Amino acid sequence: MMQALRNKHNVKTVSFIVAVVFVLGIGAYAMMGTGNIANAAPTSSIGVVDQSTMIQQNSTLGAQYQQQMAAAASELQSEFDAQSANMSEEEKQQYFAKMQERFGEKQAEIQKNIQGKIDAAVKEVAEKKGLNLVVDKAAVLYGGVDISNEVQTSLTNALSKEATADQAADKK
Repeated sequence: MMQALRNKHNVKTVSFIVAVVFVLGIGAYAMMGTGNIANAAPTSSIGVVDQSTMIQQNSTLGAQYQQQMAAAASELQSEFDAQSANMSEEEKQQYFAKMQERFGEKQAEIQKNIQGKIDAAVKEVAEKKGLNLVVDKAAVLYGGVDISNEVQTSLTNALSKEATADQAADKK
């Protein structure tokens, strides 16, 4: 058995057979799920959104990201300056490494928050349009309903409401 696996031709043949069985299995699953492959595309409700342009095209979201990152960097820099004043160089390097780790955590938290806002806008549009699935445009070669503009509008509206609420809270 081991001799047969060492032969590259046998390995290629077995790999090809496994790939063909996999593709046929997916095709059979699709036929069972839809009843007819020809009817699968028109009845599917898949949305496509270009998330890479959401922050680029939305100046409010980009500004929020930059402000939050600058505030986090400033806060950590102040903390580093205050704490490291009486440290040796080695201690400063170790503390700096910890601060970089904390900055990475803050950055991930900020990005998660912004992604959550984008996801909420995607969910809102998907529910309005009756879409069962929404995928990133980068993962789609063909098909799907592009909802990027509607998501951008929903996101802008949500951010405007959020800004209005923040201003009202600041006045109180």
